[in-house]
Amino acid sequence: MKIGISALTHELEEAILICKNNDLIKHIEIGIDNLYECNKIMKFSNEFLKYDISIGIHLPMELNTCENIEYIRKSWASFIENMDQSLTCIDIKYFNMHVGYVMKNRFENNKKKYLDNTINFIQTLECSKAIFIENTYTKGGDLCNIGTMPDEFEYIFSNTNKVKFCYDTGHELISKGDFVSKLRNNIGIVHLSDNDGKEDSHIGIGNGKIELNKIEEILNLNPNFIILEVGYKYINESIEILERFM
Repeated sequence: MKIGISALTHELEEAILICKNNDLIKHIEIGIDNLYECNKIMKFSNEFLKYDISIGIHLPMELNTCENIEYIRKSWASFIENMDQSLTCIDIKYFNMHVGYVMKNRFENNKKKYLDNTINFIQTLECSKAIFIENTYTKGGDLCNIGTMPDEFEYIFSNTNKVKFCYDTGHELISKGDFVSKLRNNIGIVHLSDNDGKEDSHIGIGNGKIELNKIEEILNLNPNFIILEVGYKYINESIEILERFM
């Protein structure tokens, strides 16, 4: 199990410094929105090696695996495949992504159709890296996120073995579900953050509504990666809480 932090490409220098100064943190999950950002990541390849930092990639929030327009859905697959090829010189451990979004009334009327779109997306994707899909939340409106309840992931995992689960504690505080009990065998990554149950504010562990026994439960899962998806000012205090249970 490796402890990591999240970073956008413009935060990489600071993220590497945190890894350099903290023996427990040796992984960075980098959020990328554009293919040209791969070049920015490549500039740090020597530092990743020097400080033994492994890398994961968080794909864009806009990515939509359940997109009903086939041309657009395939374009997202091409985006991932191109990124995979662009980063071959770095040992990328995984790509992580949200399932996607759809008009709420359409999803309610035909949930299976959109989940099947996701399964087709995953099955036909040609990628050399491990793929993870992450729970998220929805807060009403005409457009809703998919992947807010455990049963949606259970359906996906029962129909494809090409992906694993990224469990996000902050998202679960907003859209509650028994993700750990139902999906524990699929969990390989945990995004660990806290909030007030209303806004995904990424505050430090213990500053919001997450219960500390949840931290112990997460560590007992022994995931491959735990990502502290919190503001950098909360890193040290969050690490101290983790260390109580490690």
